[in-house]
Amino acid sequence: MKSRNGFTFVEILVVMLIVSIGLFVLVPRLAPRILEPTSPLEKKVNSVITKAMEKAGESGRASEITFIMGSGSFRLEDEEFRLPEGLTVMEALVNDKRADALEVTVKAYPAGIIDYFELTLSDNSKLVSLPLLAEVESRG
Repeated sequence: MKSRNGFTFVEILVVMLIVSIGLFVLVPRLAPRILEPTSPLEKKVNSVITKAMEKAGESGRASEITFIMGSGSFRLEDEEFRLPEGLTVMEALVNDKRADALEVTVKAYPAGIIDYFELTLSDNSKLVSLPLLAEVESRG
């Protein structure tokens, strides 16, 4: 009886089909993030979100990021940060509800997600959260 030394053509085709389907799904999602440079604003807020996620994971409870309306300041619990380029927060939505208070709180949860939020900045651009990715992107 002959021993089998290798893969059949059909086996190779099946593996190539599975890899192709995986790439077909992943590339459109990852390409914009790889090809488009991240702005300093996105980098700054994403770094704070990352810290909030780490704190939430360590403590087992939600961490709070607080944006202060009419200013460029925001806090992660007791740590203070500034938006780059002198930008200020003019309007905010959190979980699709308009924020009317002076301070707007966004929570990062131990499960690895954040609240949905949309901040309108002084240059009329928007900073929008991607809750399941636990990061933000600039729009407009």
